[in-house]
Amino acid sequence: MSDAGIHLTQSLGLASGKYAVPRKPPTQLVVMMHGYGNDSCAWRNHLRQAVEHGAAAFAMDYTGQNPKTDRGWRVEEGAKDSIKATKYFLRAYPTIKQVFVFGISMGGNASGLLVADPQARRPNGRPLFDYWIAVEGVHDLIQEYATFSQASAPFREDVEQEAGGPPEAVPDRYVQLTNIARASDMAYLKGAILVHGTDDLLVQPNQSRDMARELRRVGVGTELFSVVGRGDGEAGTTITGFAVGSVPGGDGLGYESPLAGHGWEGSDTQLVIRIGFEQLWRVMAGKIIGPYREVIVDGEGLRVPIP
Repeated sequence: MSDAGIHLTQSLGLASGKYAVPRKPPTQLVVMMHGYGNDSCAWRNHLRQAVEHGAAAFAMDYTGQNPKTDRGWRVEEGAKDSIKATKYFLRAYPTIKQVFVFGISMGGNASGLLVADPQARRPNGRPLFDYWIAVEGVHDLIQEYATFSQASAPFREDVEQEAGGPPEAVPDRYVQLTNIARASDMAYLKGAILVHGTDDLLVQPNQSRDMARELRRVGVGTELFSVVGRGDGEAGTTITGFAVGSVPGGDGLGYESPLAGHGWEGSDTQLVIRIGFEQLWRVMAGKIIGPYREVIVDGEGLRVPIP
């Protein structure tokens, strides 16, 4: 990725991150939130794509994340940084009328906290944000911790540092950091789209379904896209790939699941990521979300709406 057209949010007096703006005054703003082990650099191509759609866009690095290793589960800090940046862009570009939040993986957690934050308000009291798109998002931090804390010491340490300890010691903090527990604070949203690969090893697919259920419960127009076959793109990190690599006597080298797993946020080819951005561009173009819609995606051509 090149840095062409990409600027540093630090130059605006904000926390560390990247942004891009079109030549004409933008009427839309896209807030992008990165996943675990990444930073704003992964978004450069997508920031430029937002500009091609006529929008301003930014992505923050999350204050407190280690800039050398990209270690840290700094989801609250990422949300606070992004609220400040959103308010800056709304002041700098009063032509902006709509704000879209787009988060992937850990960024799904951070973006959920962002739209649920009571400080996410404009000077006139209106919400800062209009639409939320979350791709392979961590919406239940308690489940995520229970699944991976024993397998990954860095993950466990990073989550415990953000929460202030393990779940048994500070259960209320984990509830506070869990999106599905914050759905009532998101009820103002004009719409939400959730996308998940069915063979995702890193974030269980039920997390997007559970989030969709809670958003539906509070009256938010919601669409859920479940991606089965990976199509022409890379599979990502998959349950089946892990299983094949675990077979005694075989290392799984050369195997790539035909199913869609956990994609890297900077990818332009992984189908889960592509569906997420495809839906973002469509909503920005005026697509109406909901009231509730569920779609099965299998490869490049097959999409099956579920009644």
